[in-house]
Amino acid sequence: MTPRERYRETINFRQPDEIPWIDHFETEGIVRWIKEGLPIDRIIAIGSEVSCGGALLGSGLSMSGFDLSSYFGSIPMVGHFLPIDIGPIPRFKEGTVREDEKYVDTITEIGSITRRRRGSLTYSMPMFVDHPVKDRESWEEYKRRLNPLDPRRYPKDWHKDSYLRYCEEYQKGPIQVAVTGLYGFGMQLMGIERFNVAFYRDPELVEDMANYWEFFTVEALRDAVTTLRDGIDQVFWWEDMASRHGPNISPRLYKRYLLNHYKRVTGFLRKNKIDRIMMDSDGNMNPLLDLISESGITGLWPLEVNAGMDAIAIRKNYGDKFYLGGNLDKARIARGGEEMRDEIDSKISILREMGGYCAGVDHVVPSDVSLEKFMEYADYLRKKRGFEGKSFPSGSHF
Repeated sequence: MTPRERYRETINFRQPDEIPWIDHFETEGIVRWIKEGLPIDRIIAIGSEVSCGGALLGSGLSMSGFDLSSYFGSIPMVGHFLPIDIGPIPRFKEGTVREDEKYVDTITEIGSITRRRRGSLTYSMPMFVDHPVKDRESWEEYKRRLNPLDPRRYPKDWHKDSYLRYCEEYQKGPIQVAVTGLYGFGMQLMGIERFNVAFYRDPELVEDMANYWEFFTVEALRDAVTTLRDGIDQVFWWEDMASRHGPNISPRLYKRYLLNHYKRVTGFLRKNKIDRIMMDSDGNMNPLLDLISESGITGLWPLEVNAGMDAIAIRKNYGDKFYLGGNLDKARIARGGEEMRDEIDSKISILREMGGYCAGVDHVVPSDVSLEKFMEYADYLRKKRGFEGKSFPSGSHF
């Protein structure tokens, strides 16, 4: 099977030739692996670039990043997205707002101010120093950047017939569109503390944000969704709404403020034959899983072990209500050897037979994993992903 066929079979609870492997990598980790011998010429991703030379437009090839998934034989967790812009337009101008010997504070494209340690390349979450929405007035101002009908939300090459062909022909992985969930939306714009307090102190503001989020999400995606329909394999729904010890929002608040808006958005997607919706949230989501299922979300990733998420238990409790990804303890994978093999053995064979599971670590591959340890993990995982009595081509580096 192609990677896309394998992924589609899996998330629809049919049996692929082998379970998909999805992982995501830190920039800092990639740099480390290059220093440790990862061949840079075999992981460079090449893209096209349009440049303006005087009155003429020229095009050529340029490095667009690193493609480790093709090298190792996995499917990128974040990638293969249709280029629909769901951010603020116009963007905020990125730049440094203050710095000292240890830290650099930067304004991001969405208007937040983040703090990182000087010289850090790591993926890890920065400290958020400030956010653009603080009250009704700043929310009304921010809304001007969230016109879902702005033509700049779609790429300059948006031509429906061309994208229909693209969705038919592309096979390197699933075709996806990205969504930011309502809680993630509010958290990004206000910060966790201010947004959570607003549920109690300014519920009218939260209601207005919820109504606008629903309108914005549906209308921004409408043209792509109604055109491509089930040519879109999955909606990737980002919404970090939990920490290690539990959700950041109670079931009561979820049901009152989020649930009906979510059901209308997922209902719009289902009406257009898109019912595979993968929710990306860190932390312990267990207390919310009933409501998440009721909302129309059908997939969960990364299922952090350290936060008490257990893919086998979820499968037993919820059956095929959720397809699952991740849940291999990144700390045990990093230590390698017998501990890594025990982590894979204790889960992969069971989840493979239960169906609806994509193998991978429980979030991004941490930068403290050496290239040797990752190659050991990749090789062992490859041997365990197939079904009994079948053998498959190895990943491209083996």
